[in-house]
Amino acid sequence: MDKALIYIVEDDEGIQEVYEGAFEGVYDVRIFGDGASFFRAFEEKRPSLAIIDIMLPDIDGYTILTRLREKDERLPVIIVSAKSDEISFVKGLNKGADDYVSKPFSIMELLARVKAGLRRANLYVRRHNDFSVNEKLYDISYRGQKLGLTVKEFKLLKLLIERAGETLTRDEIFKTVWGEDFMGETRALDMHIAQIRDKIKAAGGDNVIVTVRGVGYRVD
Repeated sequence: MDKALIYIVEDDEGIQEVYEGAFEGVYDVRIFGDGASFFRAFEEKRPSLAIIDIMLPDIDGYTILTRLREKDERLPVIIVSAKSDEISFVKGLNKGADDYVSKPFSIMELLARVKAGLRRANLYVRRHNDFSVNEKLYDISYRGQKLGLTVKEFKLLKLLIERAGETLTRDEIFKTVWGEDFMGETRALDMHIAQIRDKIKAAGGDNVIVTVRGVGYRVD
């Protein structure tokens, strides 16, 4: 089973070592010393959970959290700060944090909070044969390998998986995924299906999306 990927934004080298020791062998961890490097990595691959320090050299943790929520509303985020006052705690939650831990923190407490955050996120995971649909992270995995879908690809494949064995008409797919007022080129659907097929194939999968000519698509 794949380890959960956790991104940590922390510029203190001593605390970075604490994280590495605490999570070693349990989670796949990447640590960033500033917000800019965190966002570069985030655009390449989204984690299962993020831990963000408030006091950072470039932009503070609250700003990172605000920008992060503009990109992903569901990613579990734990704020860590030396500020233990109630105002800082409430500010972090109001900006979208799921949890707040004060420094100095207990490793066991932090591990428990990370585990709880991942467990809550996994409530949004549903499985169908070789697929795992994570609605929290807007991602779908095939046999444990993330497909790296765009938001539109995610919505499209999720719909087909949820209605597996049923042929969905092109009009129904457009209304559900693109919306009632979609006026774009209808070839957009075929292009998205082709991209999804390529990503499933790259993950070692077969062509599970069936084209029903003149009607639409289905997942068997």
